[in-house]
Amino acid sequence: MGMRRLPESGDAMSTNVKNGTPLHGPSLCDTCTNAHIQKGYRVSEQLVFCTAHEPVHQVPFAVYDCTGYRDKTRASLWEMEKIAWTIAPQGPKGKAGFVSGELHKDGAEIELILDRQK
Repeated sequence: MGMRRLPESGDAMSTNVKNGTPLHGPSLCDTCTNAHIQKGYRVSEQLVFCTAHEPVHQVPFAVYDCTGYRDKTRASLWEMEKIAWTIAPQGPKGKAGFVSGELHKDGAEIELILDRQK
């Protein structure tokens, strides 16, 4: 067996940090509701403005993390409440909720009441 030499202070070492800070990637602004993005014909022609805070400001770099980020691909709580069904009990002994298919195999009708007052 050969003898191993210990690294000295002048020797170069390679290190690998898992989950470290990424050096590149897509900007959060691309999928943010608060972003106003203007793109030109060239890759370098792009202006990004953030409307999350007043005054509206230009963002000069690709954003990795942002406290004002709102994903435009996900519905907000208000948007979900707007399309949600209200399920209320019918009568004093009625239970609110969904009915299993086994209870209505005999062809009984299910009443659906849509409240359009919202």
